[in-house]
Amino acid sequence: MTPADWLRLENEAESLGLTLIGYYHSHPDSPAIPSEYDRLHALPNFHYLITSVQAAKAVEVRAWQLAEDRSAFTELTLHILEGS
Repeated sequence: MTPADWLRLENEAESLGLTLIGYYHSHPDSPAIPSEYDRLHALPNFHYLITSVQAAKAVEVRAWQLAEDRSAFTELTLHILEGS
């Protein structure tokens, strides 16, 4: 996602009364934990959903937030409501 995409989508969300609160991405054949690349590119005020994909199947989803000092992620509690 480019900075121009981000700005466009934030403006679109705001016009609809919505707020961008985070990002979702997958880690193929890796655990659903943030990588060093994730830490270096994340922003402290957003939530990050990471899905572990093993053998082409999503097997785990975990939520994270970067510390204000950008030193590490803290895992968040994720509640998935079935049928919502």
